[in-house]
Amino acid sequence: MKVVDVRSYAVRAKPAETYWGARAWSADHGSKLVDYPPMQRRRYVYSDTIDTVLVRVETADGVVGWGEAKAPVGARATAAILDDLIAPLAVGSRLDEISRTWDRVYTGMRVRGHDSGFWLEALAGLDIALWDAWARTLGQPLHALLGGRYRDTLRLYASGVPAAPAGSGAEGQRVVRQEAERLRDLGYDAVKVAIGARPEDDIASVQTVRDVFGEQASVYADAAGQYEVPQALRVGRALQEAGVGFFEMPLPPEDLDGYATLAARLDIPLALDSLATRHRALEFLRAGALRVLQPDVCRAGGITETMRIAALADAFGAQATPHVSIGSAVHWYASVQCAAAMPNFAVLEHWIGTNPLTAVAPDAVAPVCGRCEVPSGAGLGITVDEDVVRALAGA
Repeated sequence: MKVVDVRSYAVRAKPAETYWGARAWSADHGSKLVDYPPMQRRRYVYSDTIDTVLVRVETADGVVGWGEAKAPVGARATAAILDDLIAPLAVGSRLDEISRTWDRVYTGMRVRGHDSGFWLEALAGLDIALWDAWARTLGQPLHALLGGRYRDTLRLYASGVPAAPAGSGAEGQRVVRQEAERLRDLGYDAVKVAIGARPEDDIASVQTVRDVFGEQASVYADAAGQYEVPQALRVGRALQEAGVGFFEMPLPPEDLDGYATLAARLDIPLALDSLATRHRALEFLRAGALRVLQPDVCRAGGITETMRIAALADAFGAQATPHVSIGSAVHWYASVQCAAAMPNFAVLEHWIGTNPLTAVAPDAVAPVCGRCEVPSGAGLGITVDEDVVRALAGA
């Protein structure tokens, strides 16, 4: 059961349309109409392709497991971390000692910065691959090793609808309505809106989506850290009135005090997707700053740490709602396996764009009408086609 080989593949593919996050938080989109925060604090780096890093581990028994390291940008950097630093630590480890391996890798960069970003994302890829290989060795679905599934079917929310650009007026709202109607007609009864352009336009966009979906559907809002506290309070109160389910990342994630202030003055649950470890999650939970934690399995140190974060949230009476953005079928199915085993799970994010990286798993099943069945096959529940992976990596 020892690991004899670890290798990474930086893969990329051109999507049919621009990723919704890039549309909302990368280009200008009228941000000059917003005095504060300045544009330099509001624009994020996105790739024009769908990029990620897939991780392959092989055991002495010939079992192969697959994982994914979140790498929407800088995929070659993540692959280099895996190949040059993490693989030597993992080769020779035992599959039945995954937590021990996790600690060894996590600690390896403690004196150089290790608790978020590229190191945790690279570790996530290894960790998922180890869990996949261990479950396959035992002939069990991965959720069985996590304590068993709480549910056979997962509810999904469509991610998502970009808010109207600042100052776009009636034409901007027409586009928002059109996108919301398309998702409603696909059978979704839950949707997330990407806000953060300008409070008045954001509030109008959320209300447009609410009008399209009706009062019985679930609507969520993600500001991606675009506001400061007074703006977030104003928007948060309006979201409460619209019956929005949670308010995701209203402020930059480093502003713990700001989150605590918002949580004390708003009734709407606050959510955050950028907590990469249980240690950072604990700070927010102790401060009463979050009611919904959104660990991303390919960002937050893999399955091992994602389930720890979920258990910690549960101890504080908070929900765990896994974050899933751009990535391959490996990312999706690792998220599905975790969500199935979380008692405090509510809903799973699903990017509704055309994703060319689903091709890495030809037996992956597309969700239907905003629902996903939990697979019962061994490991992640999918078969990764290594030839496709190599082609996408240019290998």
